[in-house]
Amino acid sequence: MLSFPTNLANELRDKSSAYWYIRLYYGAEGATDFTGMSDKDRVLNSVKYRGLVLNWGTLIHSVDLNSFTPSVLAMNGLTLSNVDDSISGGRFTDLFNTQNYVNRKWVLMMGADSVAYTDHVQIGQGIITDQIDQSSSQVTLSLLEDVSALTVEVPTNRVNTTDHPNAPENNFGKPIPMAYGDFGLKTDIGTIPTSGAEFDRYFVKGKFPAVITNKWDATNAYVIASPDAVTMSAMDNKNVYMGIDNQMSPCEDGNVTVSTATPQITFKGDTWRAYFTLAKDAAYDTGDYANTIDSEFDTTYTLTEPTPPGSTYEITTGWKIPKIPKLGEILSVNIMFDFGTFSGTAPVPSAGNGFEINTAGDAFAVTWNGGDQTINITSEFSAAEQSAWSFEKDITLDMDDTGGQAADQSYTINEVGIELVFTPSQTFSKEYVTGGVLIISPAGGGIVTPVIRGTAITPEITDYIYYSGKGREYGAWVDADSRNNGYNSGALIENPVYMIEDILRTELSLSSSNIDYASFDVAGNTTNGEIGNVFNLAVGSIEYAFSQYRFIDGWALCQEIAANCGCVLYQSGDGTVKITVRERDEDYTASDRTIKYDEMQNIKPGITPLGGVRNRITVNYDIDYASDTTTAITAITKDTTSQGSGATGINATQELIYDNRFTLDSDTAVGFSTYLKDIYAYRKKMLTFNISTPKHNDLEIGDTIAFSSFPSTFKIYGNTITATDIYMITQITKRPNGCSIICQEVSEVGD
Repeated sequence: MLSFPTNLANELRDKSSAYWYIRLYYGAEGATDFTGMSDKDRVLNSVKYRGLVLNWGTLIHSVDLNSFTPSVLAMNGLTLSNVDDSISGGRFTDLFNTQNYVNRKWVLMMGADSVAYTDHVQIGQGIITDQIDQSSSQVTLSLLEDVSALTVEVPTNRVNTTDHPNAPENNFGKPIPMAYGDFGLKTDIGTIPTSGAEFDRYFVKGKFPAVITNKWDATNAYVIASPDAVTMSAMDNKNVYMGIDNQMSPCEDGNVTVSTATPQITFKGDTWRAYFTLAKDAAYDTGDYANTIDSEFDTTYTLTEPTPPGSTYEITTGWKIPKIPKLGEILSVNIMFDFGTFSGTAPVPSAGNGFEINTAGDAFAVTWNGGDQTINITSEFSAAEQSAWSFEKDITLDMDDTGGQAADQSYTINEVGIELVFTPSQTFSKEYVTGGVLIISPAGGGIVTPVIRGTAITPEITDYIYYSGKGREYGAWVDADSRNNGYNSGALIENPVYMIEDILRTELSLSSSNIDYASFDVAGNTTNGEIGNVFNLAVGSIEYAFSQYRFIDGWALCQEIAANCGCVLYQSGDGTVKITVRERDEDYTASDRTIKYDEMQNIKPGITPLGGVRNRITVNYDIDYASDTTTAITAITKDTTSQGSGATGINATQELIYDNRFTLDSDTAVGFSTYLKDIYAYRKKMLTFNISTPKHNDLEIGDTIAFSSFPSTFKIYGNTITATDIYMITQITKRPNGCSIICQEVSEVGD
């Protein structure tokens, strides 16, 4: 909603003596570089506005709530007198000889009689197009909102020959990605071991691309990659990966350095790893056995020694090693265990009479001290098996206490898997200099400082490396302008509303004067931000994370993110960027404005098309950046009443499969899926009407309306309009003396 000063609002309500005037800019668009026009000659703030406007036409803006997509705000049909000697000694069109208006700014203002100039407001702004319809007596202009400052190709930073002279040739001109959100360690699967068995290399939320900017640094003996051009929140040298044969393999962390401030990743060496979940062995599949290979560390499988009448105290469980794709030359094969608790009165068994790893009948005695373990079983495989990556064997874990310990011992297994350490198939050798300067000794003496050289092997990676961590942080803007949204500068950005604002500021160079940051705080603040109602989650539990590593129009990206969290992003008539949340139907309890029945003319009821109904929803999410495909899908959510043949049903199943590439989190994706069902499952009532005074010209698309004093005899397809029904404006057409509104009900469920 536009902010109308009280004096102007009162004048519009009481006397309706409103008028418009417009500034058509030219040249450099300086403070005085404009021609002022109105419906009659006016002097406002010592500036003369010529009375050449024959017809204002309309100022129109709309939004498609099915796609959350606004139209371009447009002023259609502005017609000016073009008779001879009407302005500057000639016609208006004659001014194009010296004052070219095309592709310059226009600003539409609204004032009223008896209201001071300082209480006038801007209601439209944009660009003057070259679509000009001219006759001898008049000229009609086409005026649109100006998105030229927003339609910037992002990411704006790219690999270039000046800053990255040694980048791979095919990377020159590629964007340096933009990374947002938390794609580090998973947080919903229990405590992930970081030592003993380093599962933290593998169990991460996502793996995002970093573009190679230096294919080989001969001085420092490493490859350099850039994950972003803006400071990031966190990265870990354990979580740098090579994408090979649909497998993300981490580099040996001792060969990796990361910097979040730059940000930068360096890596080298021929030691890389891969992890695979073991398969079930039917012989041991009892009880909670599946918890050992469910990729969760907070679910367990407990084994307890039997208490037989004889002297055999032994418990065994086992798995199968699956077929594993060949990735290179094997360096070692390891079994990784995350153990839980051990219980019993006797001490933990010792090597040779306790825990044993067995593969094909060969036993490895293991000393277990209650901690997690990584056990090397490479020798269990022949050279031929290692070369062919043929590891398909059974593997068992025995607790053998036949040496006389008490028979009351038990232990738990949280997770078990197989880890391969290997040298990638495609590598190259490079010479590097580690220090020193060679000085040629002059005749008769001098000093020679030797050059220290070496040779390194590193994998052939030409485009991208991948990594996990945490993306961009809030800038100082989140604390500026007396804002109180619950976020602070330097914190990780996970909230999609503020991802949009960050892109507007850092990539599109907008400032607080261009952004209606109050609307962003209404949508996204941590306490009661309206996007919480979209996902049915606390705002802090909404987790968005993505990397933009391909070029895209910046405004289109921001609107895509908005649509993927139930928001409409648009340019307001006051020239700022605003955001509005389309909440779930049940969350609307109040409106921005109440309009009385007797204010309305030409009222036309309606209902949204049948084709817009979607009553079976799934959401694809969690993108794999190596293959550029989503890897997860929500369970089907459906509305059987909508699908049915009852009065509120459509007697059909109409499916929506929605791609949300901005989240990795299942709770967030599920929340969004049920939201889509909520807003799409039923046809919505609509109203179209006119208002003959300009008192509501402060309304905009996305604003909500309630109605009062509707007669009970007025019905929309059998439904009366009550004071609790809330509608959202989907189109508003403004004129100096009134407006026309199309609105859609957003407050009801299944009606």
